[in-house]
Amino acid sequence: MVAPPTDTLASLKATCPRKAIYEAVQTVGHAVSGRSALPILSHILIRAEESGLRLIATDLELGISCYIPAQVQESGALTAPSRTLTEVLGNLPDKSDVAISVDKSHTTRVNCEKSDYKILGLPADEYPQLPEVRDTVSFTISQGMMRSLIRQTRFAVGTDEARPILTGILMVFDGETLKFVATDTHRLAVKSAKVTRGTGSQNAIVPARAMNELTRLLTGDEGDVEVRLSGNQVMFNLPGENQVQIVSRLIEGQFPNYQRVIPAEHQKTLTIPAATLQSAVKRASIVARENSQRVIFRTEDTRLILTAESQIIGNAYEEIEVEREGGEVEIAFNAKYLLDVLDVIDCDNIHLELSDPLKPGVLRPVHPAPKEGETPDTTDYLCVLMPMQIH
Repeated sequence: MVAPPTDTLASLKATCPRKAIYEAVQTVGHAVSGRSALPILSHILIRAEESGLRLIATDLELGISCYIPAQVQESGALTAPSRTLTEVLGNLPDKSDVAISVDKSHTTRVNCEKSDYKILGLPADEYPQLPEVRDTVSFTISQGMMRSLIRQTRFAVGTDEARPILTGILMVFDGETLKFVATDTHRLAVKSAKVTRGTGSQNAIVPARAMNELTRLLTGDEGDVEVRLSGNQVMFNLPGENQVQIVSRLIEGQFPNYQRVIPAEHQKTLTIPAATLQSAVKRASIVARENSQRVIFRTEDTRLILTAESQIIGNAYEEIEVEREGGEVEIAFNAKYLLDVLDVIDCDNIHLELSDPLKPGVLRPVHPAPKEGETPDTTDYLCVLMPMQIH
């Protein structure tokens, strides 16, 4: 075990495995601000807790914290620049222990074997505290299901900062069911699932960045994620010994009435092998990308014919065997939007529900009937795609 530096002015002294503190710094570092006018927001806060260290980073919109076991010789706190601390820890000997301390000039000392670094910091008591999020409205849901909810909706999130309300995912919680909704006005993705347990009800728009960080930190399928909603904040408590927490400010405003976008009825349904369609669209998109990504769908009896054309490249033709209910189909879609949704649908077949060539189409996964002893799939998913002009 490394002996910590003996600085009589130190207000924090602790020793822990290099790997643990390096991974913790990487975990919280994604919340560090890169453009803030406040220098302290480029730092990470490290605070002694009982039997360990709590690491915190925030840019005042998003905050991430995690805990690591450590031998704490003296309680206290420090801040250190995220980038410098990450690079130093990342290059120290791998299977070693690190001693970390701070003096009254706010200089952090990092000692590992024969390496000794002094990193200039800022006063820990000036670091912003993460908001407290009460559990008036809360629910728990499995890691795997939370990952699926995000994965199958976030591709439809808008990126236009002029319409911030569309740059997040709408969470609709009614006490039993959780629904995620995302749209950029060209497509709409909606997925719902039952929660493990819940209290209260609320709608909240969570920034896509927070959802992306949550996905990154969901490391397995075991254990539940606890979600708390309070005022204009949301907190995600992740399972595991590192006690990872993500706190994010919610996007304020009224999300569009997405239910109006979902067609109430349709006259035609195509049942299509998902992997076959994905491969065909991917090939056709080579030509379609030179013509606004336009791919035309046309049926001839039980064949679905995909075509794309470009004056620069040429023509594409693909043919797929499908099951068709209703009349013949002729409609155009954006190839990229099709591939985005096909990339996240985990089933053998999909339904494509259609009516008129200028009205939205709806893609839904076809869930196979559960075998004896299997739990039926209770999730519900759809993606609405706006059509393109055929000519």
